[in-house]
Amino acid sequence: MDAAEPPNIVFEQPAPCSDAARAEALLRRTLAPARAPRASRTVTMRVSAATAEGEITDDTGAPVAHRVLVKGTAECAGVARAVGVWASLVLDAELHRQPDDPIVSKLTISSSAAENKANASSPKTADLPPLWPAPAINETPSPEQFAILRHAPDQRSLELGVSSFLMGGTGAGALAGPALYAVIEVGDGIFLRPTLAFGRTLEELKPSGDVYGTWGITRFDTCLRIPGFYRDRRGMQLDTCAGADVGFLHFDQSSANAVSTSDAGPPSRAAARTIPFLAFGPSLGLRGELGSELAVELRGVLGLNVIRETFQDPAFGSRVDPPLLGGRVELGLSWRVR
Repeated sequence: MDAAEPPNIVFEQPAPCSDAARAEALLRRTLAPARAPRASRTVTMRVSAATAEGEITDDTGAPVAHRVLVKGTAECAGVARAVGVWASLVLDAELHRQPDDPIVSKLTISSSAAENKANASSPKTADLPPLWPAPAINETPSPEQFAILRHAPDQRSLELGVSSFLMGGTGAGALAGPALYAVIEVGDGIFLRPTLAFGRTLEELKPSGDVYGTWGITRFDTCLRIPGFYRDRRGMQLDTCAGADVGFLHFDQSSANAVSTSDAGPPSRAAARTIPFLAFGPSLGLRGELGSELAVELRGVLGLNVIRETFQDPAFGSRVDPPLLGGRVELGLSWRVR
């Protein structure tokens, strides 16, 4: 048996890699401790747009082992490390095999289940362990590998959350209040988000002095969730949504008496009034996963006010003119039920 020596390393087709230099350096660093048995071995890594291949050949160019890995991104450092670890294990296992067995010395190593079965049928190789496990059949890719987050049907998520908001654009001044919401994954990367919100104006309507506005809506959004290429429940995600607010805007009855228009009539009070509220528009949410099942979300909502009914206080002259556009900022905390 020849003395063990380091393998030759060849890194081919680095063009599809956005980090070719780093990937090649990582491959060489991973294989630095490896030693090849008998004659020299060459470890070759070939990169394409979708896969990375690792191949080990002997000094005559005959194949010794071959492995194909799926490359999900434009970066190659991850698959370079995987090829390096695989090649190290293959060379180490080959180094520890018995050198006097002529069948073993000519054995072509493969990771496919069919070739492992064929090798096992040979009486000389039946007791030899495989140099690399066969890949799992129909492996489910990680949801974070897609441009739009999508889970398998049995892993679709359901979240329940609570948030607070600050809103403008109703014509009644700034409003603030709480909201309850849910995020339901229905498939093909589509998420549904129903919301129930309730708010109150921060200041009274002027000049009446004691009339406040109350705002309540239900909102329904359809969303796409864009992952940040982090591990599940360990990173940032972006929700892009479109939906509608349907509800009401209620104004209190004034407690102050107005001057009567008749000498015999009693003084009047400004009556309460409720006007409908309907707005359509997009929303954008930045979602940060805190770990476990919790996530925090910062969200902005923009709405086109479809119903712009004016509120007029005849006794005190308070007037509400809803603008064409409104919006609000929400800060929420959600819990993943499944």
